[in-house]
Amino acid sequence: MKRASGPDRAVTRRSLLTGLSLGMGGLALGSPLYAQDAAPPLRVGFVYDGPRADFGMVQAHADAAHAVAALPGVRVEEIEATPTTLSAAAEELAGGRGCRVVFVTAPGDSLPLLLAQAEAHRDTAFLLCGATFADARLPDNVGVYDAYLDEGQHIAGIVAGYASRARKVGLVAAESSPRVLRCVNAFALGVRRADPTVAVRLALVGASPTPDAVAAAARALVADGVDVLSGQLASVRPVCEVAEAAGVRCCGLHIDLSALAPEGFLTGTQPDWTRIYVDTVQRIQSGREWERVRLGGFGRGHVRSTVYGRGVGVEARAHADAARMQLANGNAAVFRGPIHDNTGRVALGKGKALKSDDPALDRLVWLAEGVEVVR
Repeated sequence: MKRASGPDRAVTRRSLLTGLSLGMGGLALGSPLYAQDAAPPLRVGFVYDGPRADFGMVQAHADAAHAVAALPGVRVEEIEATPTTLSAAAEELAGGRGCRVVFVTAPGDSLPLLLAQAEAHRDTAFLLCGATFADARLPDNVGVYDAYLDEGQHIAGIVAGYASRARKVGLVAAESSPRVLRCVNAFALGVRRADPTVAVRLALVGASPTPDAVAAAARALVADGVDVLSGQLASVRPVCEVAEAAGVRCCGLHIDLSALAPEGFLTGTQPDWTRIYVDTVQRIQSGREWERVRLGGFGRGHVRSTVYGRGVGVEARAHADAARMQLANGNAAVFRGPIHDNTGRVALGKGKALKSDDPALDRLVWLAEGVEVVR
């Protein structure tokens, strides 16, 4: 039998390739399945301090991680950890799963262990959430990021101050640590700038309160006569649920909680982690420089206010909007004197101001005038 040659031989080869393609579901050899030089996806890891669906701090990070997962050429790996397993989770992502970017959303007291992991995996970028780490001596593959939530809490305080008819606003907070006090005071200063006669009743429920404990504290504040509730917690879901059931107003935190209180929701404070995560990953993916210290509030788009509820009046909107714009433009500061603490002592003198990036704000030990801790 005569062998095919020339055009006949070419047709035979083409027919064979076509048959193979059709036999495999119509996939051509040039499709991604057969691409020999296709780059592997960039693996990006997220370590959460708790369950993702917490209606609070962790969920805000997880929602932003979903935006990263939608980027082309990126694969996201997630681990729900605890304060004692953060370092092990980071090791699993960097060493076990091959992540070249690892975000630790709540490093807590694990900085030495996390830095040791970063040193062991120099080809992985470790990014730690928390402004308090910005002054530490960090390896070149470690970065710090954070959002100035106190700016958003100040705006929420202004709205709450206008909304309170009883002239008593309730706030449920975790503990009296400097970072918590920073946001508590920012909220209280907003309340008092809206109406200097409004008092802020503060209930402290501990560093890791149960939802029942938070709800009980919120109900006690309502019984005490407050008609607006807010919180400075990992999740203020119980606060909003108690407020709606009691027929009082409320402010949210971390994510949009308006659906939990359709009648009484006023506004809330939300960090915009999506902006930070997407930009950082895209820079690392393309080999560009990435910011090792990335901190900001309204001005950098790291913080936003939740859309106003229907109970927010025109005057309150105008005051809050103006204050937000001034903070975004750098023309104002939440902490500007004169400010007295709740014992009458001058905490910040007239003409003085602490901008949001001032380290002194992370060393606060006082409560602002008008704040009373309830037992």
